[in-house]
Amino acid sequence: MTVDGDGLDVLGGVSAGTVRIVQYILKLKLPPARWERVAEIIEAAIAAAAADDLEGLRRATDDLTLVGPVRIIKVDGVPAESAGQKIFERANVLIYALQPMQPTSAESKNAERH
Repeated sequence: MTVDGDGLDVLGGVSAGTVRIVQYILKLKLPPARWERVAEIIEAAIAAAAADDLEGLRRATDDLTLVGPVRIIKVDGVPAESAGQKIFERANVLIYALQPMQPTSAESKNAERH
């Protein structure tokens, strides 16, 4: 557990935020090029989680927050689509890797008291 000066679990907070963002993104419809970018970011997040690299995980989370649906679609533009099977599988690997890093409800309540 990585604890900041206030006794809060920083890694747990970042990993919980990453899981929420990944779950949100998987519900989107994006052009294939954006899904390729999402796949790259997820791979970076998996590597950061495996290395307990808080900054790398934070960067990947920040990058994922910038991914969003296209709001202006050109007439001849590429249609948006759901995430492919490989992205779902890698996202599940990431979520599974981050689960041990997330505080349990008892740890969360204990951190809030301090």
